[in-house]
Amino acid sequence: MKDWTFLFYQDFDALTPQMQELAYRSFYTLVYTDILYLLHDHSLTEDIIQEAFLKITSIIRKHKISNYSAWMRQVTRNMAIDYLKKVNKNQQIISLNDVHRIQRNLETSTEQTNVAKEVEKKIRDELLHQSILELSPGQRTIINLFYIEDMSYKEIAATLDLSEQAVSQKLARARKKLLKNFRRKWADSYEQ
Repeated sequence: MKDWTFLFYQDFDALTPQMQELAYRSFYTLVYTDILYLLHDHSLTEDIIQEAFLKITSIIRKHKISNYSAWMRQVTRNMAIDYLKKVNKNQQIISLNDVHRIQRNLETSTEQTNVAKEVEKKIRDELLHQSILELSPGQRTIINLFYIEDMSYKEIAATLDLSEQAVSQKLARARKKLLKNFRRKWADSYEQ
């Protein structure tokens, strides 16, 4: 089902359990990657998604929204960001330029090298996330199902109503495109 957002405009409690499950699973798939990227914790990500789902089901009928999916993603991201602000009141945010400067200055000792590797890993993770977001929605979905949801080709084929051969081809194309996007971003990050 392509447009599942209409389910949120129904009396949600009156929907069948299967329709409620469809709405939740579709919503979960829509926001999971973004929230996991922000929080870096699977359990916490699931908690935020559940809270956001409950909030959205209770307030969506009160709003006139032109792009439901984008609005739902933004509401969920805002909840995750609010959580991070609450938890990390005293934590300072460092810009990428600061990260590069810190990385260059910390390459002298073993302990400092470990810090530099951690910074590089964070940059790599951010660039990978940006590269994933540049993929087409179909490519993002198949990457998400295979790597994040840890589904087999057979499960993905059943979910997307495709053959396993088609899943294999689509996943190969998505990986190739993702690699191209990531390499470009990685090279650009070192030119700054």
